[in-house]
Amino acid sequence: MKYIYSAKGSAFACIIFSIMSFFFSGIGYSSDVELILPTSTFLFAIIAGFFIARLSNRFNRIRELIASEDAYWFSLYKMSVLFGKKFQDKIRELIDQYYMIALDYEPGIYKENASFFHAVYDELNKVKNIPPKAEHIYDEMFMLLTQIENVRNQSAVISREKLTSGQWAILYILSGIIIFSLYYAGVPESYFQVITVLLSTALVLIMLIIRDLQNLRIGGTLIVTETGEEIFDYIGKLRYYHKSYIKDGSTKIPSSIKKSR
Repeated sequence: MKYIYSAKGSAFACIIFSIMSFFFSGIGYSSDVELILPTSTFLFAIIAGFFIARLSNRFNRIRELIASEDAYWFSLYKMSVLFGKKFQDKIRELIDQYYMIALDYEPGIYKENASFFHAVYDELNKVKNIPPKAEHIYDEMFMLLTQIENVRNQSAVISREKLTSGQWAILYILSGIIIFSLYYAGVPESYFQVITVLLSTALVLIMLIIRDLQNLRIGGTLIVTETGEEIFDYIGKLRYYHKSYIKDGSTKIPSSIKKSR
């Protein structure tokens, strides 16, 4: 199923609200609505603003962590050349498998590829007769693995920080009250119908933006997958794209990439 990102979803909602405004006319001024509408709008603005700020910080933090992890893996691979081609080939294959599994899942899910990460430790422990000029590089590679583990743990913890069902319910209830109030107190004037449609669409857009941020997407595109794909370029492997993410539009293959897995 194709992922409906916020802009496209709100455009569809705008069409629905436009049809509703044409077929449904409100009762006009209502003292009850005059009390309910400002209150519910104020509460929605406060709560939605808080959630957007919280999820935006989460999004930016995970993006930074993923970019850092990609940089660490690239540095580790470049350092492995000092221990011979055979060793570097083993590291290349482990990194390749690690990223292929990582790109099968949402960001922050590391359990499935943990065995390949631990296998890199094992390969380092097998290294014997370290050249004197490479001793500090050997220690640096262990430090990089420690940093990668730290980044993995932080990403896993932060990615689990999502809105609860109760928090979503509050947003749905408040937005529903606002939209109902707008249409209930509507008047058969074109300017009011246009404003009602625009305000209702804006509410849907805000809700979809919150959903996108929670799902670590901007414009329907999954967070910073490009930096992960570039790792395949660096280690001499074809890029890997999971077919489900391509199908739902979360991942897009650049036009410059002619062959991929």
